[in-house]
Parts: sequence; C-alpha cells; structure tokens
Amino acid sequence: MLTSRKYTVFDLIGIPLRVIPVQTVAAVGYMLVDALMPAYQTLVMAYFINTATHIVNGRAEYSLIYKPLALIMGYVIVTHLLPSLMQLVELTGRNRLNVRLKREMVLKRARLAYQHIENKETSELIHRVCGDPVGHFMGGFNNMMSGLNLLIGTASLLVIVMSSTFITGIVIVLVAVPLFYIAIKTGKANYVLGMDAQRIRRRSADIANILTSREDAEERTLFGYSPALRDRYDKLYDQTYAVEKKIQIRSFIHLKSGSIIALLIGILIVGLLLPALHLGELSIGLYISLVTAIFSLVQRMSWQLAETMQEHARMKEYLKDFSVFAGLSEKKDAAALPAELGGFVFQSLEFRQVSFRYPDTERYILNQCSFTMVSGKSYAIVGENGAGKSTLIKLLTGMYDNYEGEIFINKKNLREYSYPELKSIISVVFQNYARYALTIQDNVRLGNILRKDEERIRHSISKMNLSGMVQGLEYGLDTYVGKIKEKSLDLSGGQWQRLAIARLLYSSSAIHIMDEPTAALDPIEESRLYEMFSSIRADRFTIYITHRLGAARISDVILVVRSGRIAEQGSHEQLLEIPDGIYRKMFASQKSWYEAEGKVQHG
Repeated sequence: MLTSRKYTVFDLIGIPLRVIPVQTVAAVGYMLVDALMPAYQTLVMAYFINTATHIVNGRAEYSLIYKPLALIMGYVIVTHLLPSLMQLVELTGRNRLNVRLKREMVLKRARLAYQHIENKETSELIHRVCGDPVGHFMGGFNNMMSGLNLLIGTASLLVIVMSSTFITGIVIVLVAVPLFYIAIKTGKANYVLGMDAQRIRRRSADIANILTSREDAEERTLFGYSPALRDRYDKLYDQTYAVEKKIQIRSFIHLKSGSIIALLIGILIVGLLLPALHLGELSIGLYISLVTAIFSLVQRMSWQLAETMQEHARMKEYLKDFSVFAGLSEKKDAAALPAELGGFVFQSLEFRQVSFRYPDTERYILNQCSFTMVSGKSYAIVGENGAGKSTLIKLLTGMYDNYEGEIFINKKNLREYSYPELKSIISVVFQNYARYALTIQDNVRLGNILRKDEERIRHSISKMNLSGMVQGLEYGLDTYVGKIKEKSLDLSGGQWQRLAIARLLYSSSAIHIMDEPTAALDPIEESRLYEMFSSIRADRFTIYITHRLGAARISDVILVVRSGRIAEQGSHEQLLEIPDGIYRKMFASQKSWYEAEGKVQHG
C-alpha cells in the first residue's frame, strides 16, 4: 500500500477504498443521500404546503395530506437514524485503517536508511508524518465528503430554481461567487497562520515537558532553571496567543461578512423568485421551501466552506510530507531477522584506506583510516568526542555503506555480507541504548530474538548483578520495567545500563561492541563494569569504544583516533612510552580520576 510516489487528494479516497471498501462506499453513499436532503426537503415541504393549502381552500380531500406527511416522516427518520449508523461504520473502518496504515508506516520506518534517522530535517519529517496518519487520512476523507456534500447540495437546489426560473438561478450563482472567494482566501490564510502557531506550540511543549517531567525533576531542583524556562514558556505562549487571536479575528470577520452576504443573497433570492411566484411558475409551497432551504444553505457556505478549504490546504501540505516520507531511501533487508550462521568463527577485521563523510556534508569524519584486528585479543578505540570512534562502528555494522575504501571481516569484503548476516555477526550496546518498556526477560531476549533460553537469560542477568533485584519482584523475570505499564518497575540509570549489557551477554554474536554505554557512570564505576564484562565475555571478540582511558586499559590493544585516522596503536604501557603522545597526554589529564581507587599505574 505504501509505495514511493506522489500522493494527492485522490488518495484520501483511494487508500480507504482499498483498505476498508465497504465502509468507504457506505460513507460516499451517505454523503450523496445527505447532500440531496435539502433538495428533497424543499420538494417535500412544498408538496405538503401546497396540499394543505388546497385542503384548506376546499380543493382537495383530507386523505391527500397523508402522503406528504409520510414523506416528511421519512426525511426525519433518515436524517436522525443514518448519522448514528454512520458513526458506527466509521468507527469500525477507522480501527481497520489504523491497524493497516500504522503497520505500513512502522515497516517503512524500520526499512529506512539510517542516514534519514540521523538527519534533523528528515527526522522531523518522520515525526510529522507518523504522528497520527489515520487522523490525517480520515480527516481528509471526511473533509472531501463535506466539500462534495456542500457542492452537490448547492447544485441540487439550483436545479430546482432553474427548472422554474433559469435567469434567477444564473444570478444566484454569480452573486454567490464572492462568498466562495472570501471563504477560500480565508481558509488558506488561516492555514498559513495555523502552521506558524503549530511551530511555536511545539517549542513551548518541549519547554513544558522539561518543566513538568519526572526525569528532569532532580536537575530542575539542582540547577534552579525553572524560572528562566517559565519566562521563555510565557513568551512563547504569548506569541501563540497572538497568532491564534489573529486567526480568530479573521474568522470572525469572515463569519460576519459572510453572514451579511448570506442575508443579502437571501433577500435577493426572495426578490428574484417573486415574479415567478406572481406568474404562477412557482407554487407558494415551493417558493417558501426554496427560500428557507437556500437561506440555510448560504449560511452553511458562509462558515463551512472556509473550514473545508483550510482543512484542504492542511491536507495538501501533509500529503507533500507523506510523499517525501514514502520516497525516502531504504536499507535492503533492514527489517529482516538476523540470519542463522551456524559455525561462524571470527578471525580478523580490517579497515583498509576507509574514508567517510555523512550525507550532505563536506567534512570527512574518517580519512584514509586503516587498521587490523585479530581474534584472541580485545581492543579499545579511544579518542576525543567527534574523532570518529562511533562512525567506525556505524560502518562496521552496515548502517552506512557509502564509504570509500574497503572493510573486511575474515578477509571477506563487508559489502558481500547481507544485512541479516551482519546482524547475526555483530552485537552492539550504544551510548544511547534503548530502554524498552517490556518485561525484564523480553529486554534481555532482544539480544537474540531467534531463540528463547530462560536459563541463559538468568545467567546473563546474574552476571550483571541484577539477580537480587529480580528475586525480590512478585513477577520475577515477567515484571515490566519503565513507566508505561501499571505496577511496572522504574529502574535506576545504572540498572538500565546493566540490563542493556545483559542483552549483549545473551547475544550469540561473534563480535561484541561496547560503544560507551556507561558514559553516564563515574569513571571508577565504568572501569569496574568493563573489567567485569571482560572477565565474563573472554570467549567473544570485543571492541570497547570510549574516551575514558581507565576503561581502555583492560584491552590488549588500544587504537587512538584523531582526525579520522588511527594516530597511535599499542598496549597501554607502549602508548605511555611515546613522548608527547596523544594517548599519554589524554592519560595524564584523566589520571587523577582513578588514582584514589588504585585503578591505574603511573606511566
């Protein structure tokens, strides 16, 4: 259903028609019936008034009144019963469309090339498009039905007028044009202002979240920044109020001007239809019914048309974003499960003259970077922030493949591995690790989704010193963590980190990478955790990414990254012996972090 193409307003009908055909056809049918109701009401009321007049004047029998009364009763039943039935039909249709459309959106996001996730503009685009797709499509569909309803209702009444007096109908059309013009112009102008207000609201919502969220409570108290943020929030609120006030004033002016125009059109219609009434071309019943119906219709046009056009403009902008989202490039097999690679044994990893710059940027993050890693040793990659450490891992895990040079695993070019194979070979705990609002067991099991081994899960949890926490819980491993589920366990930052590393322990991948997942810990605790992980994962090839050298010291080989290249390489002791060496200077600046605990040796 979701393909790379340009989506238009016709898709607001086309997509629901494919996913929920019965409900869509029912909605279109209801729209047609409801649109013709003003014309039906006009004719039936005219029939009733004329019949009643004839009976009063003694020119017809009383029994003739039953037929128009039955027709009026039919009108009342249809206009009161159908809306309730359609609400039920729309609810069932919305639920089915919601499931299908959200599934397509989730799969599309899972397949996206990683560059779109990191790019600020496309990331905001994804947020806008995926926020409430069903609300947009159902709202757009209903808006189209509303516009067609208004158009068909107007046309049906004009047909009745023109059948009696053609010239009058033409004059009504010409007089109504200014009303349409004002409504369309106001609708578009309000949409533009509404977009400005929405941008300001997003900014104020972010500040409001900081001021009220539980996660920021400690820092709000510690740094006392609440008054300053409240001032910024108040200013943004005032800006939003000013924009929305402008919208309301415009809408009010339009509504009142539209009402005046509607009144003038109504008076004009009364005057234009009088000659036809006088000449007998219109009966008294049809005249009264037409005047009443047209007054009602013109009043609807004075406000509904502006809202319809405003929503139409909003939907056109959303469909533009939706088209861009649907056309974003995808990573082949990105949503596929890891491949089964029985018997894979890691031997070597090599970067050979690798250069890389992020899309739409000029600066090379990696520049002719070369190094080799072999099994049987543990490695640490160190360097200052922005040196390119995490970029190395992104290339190795296949997140980006638009690099220059070559990367090899077991002397096989990385580009020759499928993405599911790389998922099976490499497991990573990133600095910004995910906090899944799942059970403890499921959090760990995500490390190897292809199998479920409760004993291994308990072993991984035990190695990360989380067994005591689990044993004290009513539901044990089946306890939900996070803040979404009722009675879920709210973990501390350190517990979340240990749970993320337990997930890595549960993995059966041949290559394990720790990309600064303990950056939030103090240096001493980080070193302890890395040492513990190293001792319990000695059978796996491990790469540590860090800018803290106490953690790097446990590795056999340390690679120092600077300006996108490996500037230094060797053991901790070897690197300390390099005069004016990068590592030696970094170590000297951090040495005091560890000396109190006896974690490092003086070089």
